Amino acid sequence: MFTNKEKTEEKPISEQPQVQKPIEQQPQEPQSEENVLSSATEPKVVYNQNMVVLLDNGHAKSTPGKRSPVWEDGYQFFEYEFNRAIVARIASKLDALGIRYEIITPEIEKDIKLTERARRVNSFCNKYGKGNCFLISVHANAAGNGDWMKARGWSAYTTKGATTSDRYATILYEEAEKLLPRFDMKIRRDWSDGDPDYEENFTIINSTYCPAVLTENLFMDNKEDCAFLRTDWGREIIARIHVEAIKRIFAVN
Repeated sequence: MFTNKEKTEEKPISEQPQVQKPIEQQPQEPQSEENVLSSATEPKVVYNQNMVVLLDNGHAKSTPGKRSPVWEDGYQFFEYEFNRAIVARIASKLDALGIRYEIITPEIEKDIKLTERARRVNSFCNKYGKGNCFLISVHANAAGNGDWMKARGWSAYTTKGATTSDRYATILYEEAEKLLPRFDMKIRRDWSDGDPDYEENFTIINSTYCPAVLTENLFMDNKEDCAFLRTDWGREIIARIHVEAIKRIFAVN
C-alpha cells in the first residue's frame, strides 16, 4: 500500500466533469433514474452526541511524490489536495447532520509528522474520551513511482488483531460495496482473518488511543481509478462512503 508512500504512515452530480478524458477511460456518470447521490427524504436518526469523528487528511503539498503521472491533457492528481477535498466534503455533511468532528491536520503546505498527528488524535481522545472518538485517515493509494500501473481498487486498513476498528472498517466496506461497483470501481479485500480490511501497524492508526481506520480511496496511478477520482461526482461518492458509515456507527439504536 505504501509503495510510493511513506510507510510510517456540493455540487450536483448531474454536472459533467470539467476535464474530459478519452472515452475508454471516462467513468460513466450516474443516470438520473438511479442517482445514488439523490437527497431522498430519510427517516430522522438520532446520533450519539458524545461521539466525535477525528478526520486526518494524509500528507501535504510539500510531501515528495504522492501524485499521479501527468495526463495527456496536462492534468495531474495530487494526493494532498484530494485528501483535503474529501475531508472537507465529509465535514460539510457532518455539519448538516449535527455530528461532531475535529480535523486533525488543517495544514496544507507542511507535512505533519505521523507522531505529531497521533499526538493530536490522543489529545482529543483525552478531551472527549477515547471510547467516544473514531479516527479516519483519508488517503489515495499508489502502486508505482511515476508510471501508470495496473493495481486498482478501494481498501481500508486497521491494526493487527481483533479490535473495534475492525467492526468500523467492515461498515466502511459495506458502504463502499453499495456505491463503487456501480461505476466499475473495484474493492480490495483481505479475508485472511475473517474480515475484509487489511491489517498493518501504521503509526497513525497504531499509536492512537481510539478506534482508527485508514482508507485508501482507489489508486491515483491507475488510469481508470484516477479518471473517477478527478471528477466532482466521483469525489462526492468517496465522501458519501465515509459519511454513510459514520452515520451507522454514531446512530443511537
